Amino acid sequence: MPDPSGYFIASLYFDDLHDSAYYEKLSGSANRKKYRIRFYGGDTSRIRLECKEKIADRIDKRSAPISAETYFGLLQGNIAPLAAEEHPLAREFYLLNTSRAMRPRVAVTYRREAYIHPLSNTRITFDKELRAGWTHEAMCHQFSDSIPIFPTDEFPYPGGVILEIKYDEYIATYITDALHTGNIPLAASKYVLCRDGLQRIGKVF
Repeated sequence: MPDPSGYFIASLYFDDLHDSAYYEKLSGSANRKKYRIRFYGGDTSRIRLECKEKIADRIDKRSAPISAETYFGLLQGNIAPLAAEEHPLAREFYLLNTSRAMRPRVAVTYRREAYIHPLSNTRITFDKELRAGWTHEAMCHQFSDSIPIFPTDEFPYPGGVILEIKYDEYIATYITDALHTGNIPLAASKYVLCRDGLQRIGKVF
């Protein structure tokens, strides 16, 4: 059984000067991409660059390991170390940085409790303690450089969590039946929620 306290996830999201990923999500664009750097438990010895791509109703994720030097360079807006990375995704992101000026926009952190069912590789996650930050310290779970996003006074649900269900081809009917609570499912974006949170307090990365 997973640890009920969950494990800590930190993601540094990037966007271009026009905030294309942000506005494409808000508009519900059928095809869109988001780029982020992610590591777990504050461990910067294993850092990954990820691209999460939505194509119609399907979502794909590609990832590549990157060095701590590359991560800290990108954190400061320096793309030079990225040129030394050999993975195709790293090269793709390097070209985007040179052509579209991709920059860090928000650090998104939360604690996740995850379950996996073998049917269609179904992944059920419960995310809690969602926070938005603007420094590396926030990425390492230091609350002084981040603000709570959920739960908050605006979303006053003590012990509230964000439920996500992902699957490859289809979802079991008993799972969808269990979700029929009368509530309307939402396509919540942690990136958008956290960007909005920083904008409300006038913080930028």
